[in-house]
Amino acid sequence: MDKRIFALIIVIFLIVAGVVAFNYMNNSKPDNNTNITNTSSETINIIVVANQTGPATAKKGENVTINYIVSNKGNSDVFDVIVRSQGFEKKIGTLKPNETKEFQEKYRIPTDEEVKEDFGSNSMSDTFFIGGFGVSFTDLNGNKHRITSNSLEIKLL
Repeated sequence: MDKRIFALIIVIFLIVAGVVAFNYMNNSKPDNNTNITNTSSETINIIVVANQTGPATAKKGENVTINYIVSNKGNSDVFDVIVRSQGFEKKIGTLKPNETKEFQEKYRIPTDEEVKEDFGSNSMSDTFFIGGFGVSFTDLNGNKHRITSNSLEIKLL
């Protein structure tokens, strides 16, 4: 076989392998989805979505309200749902298909003086960052799952 054709075949193989690997990595749980098959051969979609929202901006020294949302977008109950973050833990219990649980927490935005006291005299911040919260749950087969919500950045005025 001609070396050029062989090299072309190798390049095409590597491209296809890269596309397959990329699709696998990007589709392996991009939306917190899990497909399982129960004993009746029915496909069960486990889709739990966690999201937090809050204000786009805030003043230093004021309190802000952060909204936490956990939804079951799948077609099967999920059990033992627990929401955890640095400052709290909420036991939600069972989420039925298309059920959503929402709650709120308040956070105080530190002043410049408080930031300097905690992190040093040269410390300043123009953004308040809240990392994603975690959600753990169990599917109908007893498998445990964990997902993480989005994080938030609140611009400080």
